[in-house]
Amino acid sequence: MRTCLQRFFCPNKPVSSTGVRSTFVYPNGGTYKGYWLRNKNHDWGVKTTAERTASYYAQKKQPEGQLVYNGTWSHNKRQGAGSMVRKRGTDLQTVYNGQWYDDMKCGEGKHFYSDGCVYFGRWLRNRRHGMGIQWYADGSIYLGEWEADFKHGLGVYFYANGNRYEGHFARGLKNGEGVFYHMHTGQIQKGVWENDNAKTSVIQDEPYIRCNDAATPYPIPPIQLKYPNEIMCELFNRYRPFAEKPRRRFNDKVSLEFVHHQRQFASFEERMATPTRLDLYPNAGFVCTCSCKIL
Repeated sequence: MRTCLQRFFCPNKPVSSTGVRSTFVYPNGGTYKGYWLRNKNHDWGVKTTAERTASYYAQKKQPEGQLVYNGTWSHNKRQGAGSMVRKRGTDLQTVYNGQWYDDMKCGEGKHFYSDGCVYFGRWLRNRRHGMGIQWYADGSIYLGEWEADFKHGLGVYFYANGNRYEGHFARGLKNGEGVFYHMHTGQIQKGVWENDNAKTSVIQDEPYIRCNDAATPYPIPPIQLKYPNEIMCELFNRYRPFAEKPRRRFNDKVSLEFVHHQRQFASFEERMATPTRLDLYPNAGFVCTCSCKIL
């Protein structure tokens, strides 16, 4: 008889909670409503953080308001589809809506930043990683590849004033070969960038891409160099190794299989640009413009 009682009423056996609870209040003031599995949040549930004072948020440098997560769980970790909402009284503001893994944003999701920016695309370990698009508060838009929360790879940046850049990025800056469209002046700039600075480039007039029909106030002066082709080829060959050098590896870099399968979103060809007469690569030969070669 004593053995049977010990089997069902063992004082050293921990209590395990499995199933559904209407509301569970944590010691710090947060709450959880949903399913449990062996004392852990599992399957679907809603978790709300504790309400803090304004000085607490100022000290932590966080926006004021409670965070409410509504989605799926796996052993006390957010995993699967779910949304994160910031609650300030009766006001609700969406912070993130998408996929989670191991309690971090991972997969496809949309994030709303406090400064007005919005990002939609791929995530990895709470960082933008893969193909994505971001709308900035000033009206600019970036569409392209991301890596470890930086613009990295092929991309297009649309400026708020109408200009745009198509080409390579690295660590959040323009790096490598690219094309910059000056829409208000009707000019196209092709060249090599390094840390957002154009190291060497060629500018050509394209009047039909201007936003208005007025003549451009920035005409390109005639070339006064004796050997312009040779000089430009030398400049391009000097900075070309910077564009071809391998990318800097991040500690958490993973395979960009999604990007490689979505290359059609990152094919940036100058469809509107007329072909230039200047050959930038010496292996293909130079274009001779002297009178002795004209037949």
